[in-house]
Amino acid sequence: MNEINQQSWEQIAPPPPAPPKKGKRVLVTIGAVLGTAAGLVGGRLAMNAVLGGDGPDDAGRYRLTPPAAFQSLTLQDSGPRVDAIKKGQGVPKPGTTPVAVVYADQAGTAQLVVSGSAGRFTDSDPGAALSRGLEEMGIGHGDITTHEAGTPAGGAMRCGTAQVEGAPLPLCMWADHSSLVTVTVPVENKPVTIDALAAQARALRAAMEVPAS
Repeated sequence: MNEINQQSWEQIAPPPPAPPKKGKRVLVTIGAVLGTAAGLVGGRLAMNAVLGGDGPDDAGRYRLTPPAAFQSLTLQDSGPRVDAIKKGQGVPKPGTTPVAVVYADQAGTAQLVVSGSAGRFTDSDPGAALSRGLEEMGIGHGDITTHEAGTPAGGAMRCGTAQVEGAPLPLCMWADHSSLVTVTVPVENKPVTIDALAAQARALRAAMEVPAS
C-alpha cells in the first residue's frame, strides 16, 4: 500500500509565529492556536492521507463545503482573520484539503471561526486523539468535555477552553475518518458556553460535511 508514514505532531504542527505587530497580535495568535490544534490532533489521528486502498471503509467518504450562510451568519473566506488562520495551518498535508473560514453577522462582525481539513483519515479512536491534542494545548484533562458529534459521519467531538493573550478561547473539535474541524468564537466577542458552542458546531457540521461524490 502506498501510505505516508505517521508523523508526530511536532513534525506536522506549524512553527511558532514571529512576534506580530501590535493590533494584529490576537489575530495571529488565534491563527497559530487553530493551526497548531490541527497539527497536534493531526499527529494523533494519523492525518497523513491514506493514498492506497486500505483503511476504514468510510475513510474519505465526506468533504467539507462551508455553506454561504449559517444561522443568519454570512460566510467570509478572505480577510485578515482568515489569513491568520491559514498562516497558522501552514502547508497542507499531502492528500488533505484545508478549510479556513469565518461566519459574520450583518454588521460584518465575526461570530464563528472555523479551521479544519478533509481527507482520508485512519485513526480508530478519534475521541482519545482529540482529548490528547487539547491537553497538549494546555487544557486540563478535567476541563475537556465530551459531546455528541452529530451527523453525518459519526466520529467524536471534544470541547475545552484555551487561553490566548490572557483571554479564554472556548473551542470545539470534531473528528472522523473524513475530517478534522475546530470551531470557536473570537476572543473579543461576548463569551459563549461550551454547550452552546458544541450545539453550533454540530449544526455547522451537518451543513458543511457533505458526500465526497
